[in-house]
Amino acid sequence: MRKYFWLLFATMAFTELPKQYRNTEEVNNYFEKIRNNPPLLTAFFTAMPKGADLHHHYSGAVYGETYWEILMESNGWINPHTLDVDTAGALHKAPWKHLAEIGSDSLKQAYLRKISVKDYTALAGPSDQHFFATFSGFSAPASYGMIRGLQEFKQRAIAENVSYIETIMGVPDTAIRLPEAGAWEKSLSGARLSDSTAVTATLEKVYTALIKNGIANAAKTCCRKQDLLHQRAAVDDSLFMLRYQLSANRNAAPLSVYRKLLIAFQAASMDSLIVGVNLVAPEDGSISMRDYSLHMLMIKHLHHYYPHVKYSLHAGELAQGMVRPELLRYHISQAVLVAGAQRIGHGVDIAHEAQCLQLLDSMALRKVAVEINLSSNEFILHVKNEQHPLMLYYTYQVPVVISTDDPAVLRTDLTEQYVLLATRYPSLSYTQIKAIVRNSIVYSFLQPALKERKLQQLDHAFNQFENEIQAHLDSALHD
Repeated sequence: MRKYFWLLFATMAFTELPKQYRNTEEVNNYFEKIRNNPPLLTAFFTAMPKGADLHHHYSGAVYGETYWEILMESNGWINPHTLDVDTAGALHKAPWKHLAEIGSDSLKQAYLRKISVKDYTALAGPSDQHFFATFSGFSAPASYGMIRGLQEFKQRAIAENVSYIETIMGVPDTAIRLPEAGAWEKSLSGARLSDSTAVTATLEKVYTALIKNGIANAAKTCCRKQDLLHQRAAVDDSLFMLRYQLSANRNAAPLSVYRKLLIAFQAASMDSLIVGVNLVAPEDGSISMRDYSLHMLMIKHLHHYYPHVKYSLHAGELAQGMVRPELLRYHISQAVLVAGAQRIGHGVDIAHEAQCLQLLDSMALRKVAVEINLSSNEFILHVKNEQHPLMLYYTYQVPVVISTDDPAVLRTDLTEQYVLLATRYPSLSYTQIKAIVRNSIVYSFLQPALKERKLQQLDHAFNQFENEIQAHLDSALHD
């Protein structure tokens, strides 16, 4: 009798699930029914809480239409032949004209095609070159209308149920110049990991000289400007939160990269709004390829002085044929094992790493999350579907997060990234996708208390979402 009682109890324990778990199971079933129905799937993911977008570049996330409006309203300039633009304070001669004088819809559409993938065809040139060339087309209005850009992020995020963004911005440089810079520059250019002792010795001299010459003041100025911008934009509230990563351009000269990284690390150590540091620019650039190992040693060196500062590194944004095969073997491993990155951006060439499986195990053990950018990887690298390593990471239990990269350049949003995730990788259930969404908060660089609050909000939002789906299903059943 006792045996029968415990068997009955066990059966009830697994069948009489709490309401939220029953709802999750029903949503799972509904999700599988609509997985191959693009309109319903889009509606599903539009309504679904999506947590955070952790790989997000500020200037590439403001839509070209907004940049056009900023230029029109501020009496900005345009060269109608090249479609180059500039802000109101500049002085230009013919053929440049004020945009308000000649602005037309055809000119606007041409500008949008120049600064995004809108209507892109192969006639515009290689897709990766087109993508990275777009940034020069909006650099002037991007810095001119930053408050408007940040407010645009907030409005779009709330509309698609995104509660947090970490956006990547450039760090301002400083006028500090060092007498020994020429010799240091020469000794650092093209340095390898095998030169790590000598490199560290040189970096130590550079660090000491920059600190002595007041680089902390440049970081303080950066923090003041960032805080003022954030305050004026008024983007934080109970529904949405925005934080910043500061970045250096990896295709600059070594001392320029180090100087900006130092400002970024210093600023992040001083200001809670600045939650991380990054490196940006094409990974296959001649300088970034030459100095890749040097940059990893720079990050390692700065981590020694700023152990609490977080950083995500663009690594492995490469594909077969972009560079020589041997140059695909080490970028992610050096970012993880040498620089000690807490997250990796892109990570597309992981399968080409010399010790791929060991690296995957190490990333899983260290909880190094990989920021997956599906539209970006498809457009720039031509890598998608089964060629993409997303499921390789997932299988090896490396934390995965879904991000947009440059949503305005790519004319996309986070909702579309989840639609692509669901359609391209049918083995992922709703429950597993829900866990991936949760990763976006768990592996964010938010302070622990804020992270916990965001996780609680996300869990509550998922409960509401699943209740609404269940109510819709119940209503349809009774109709």
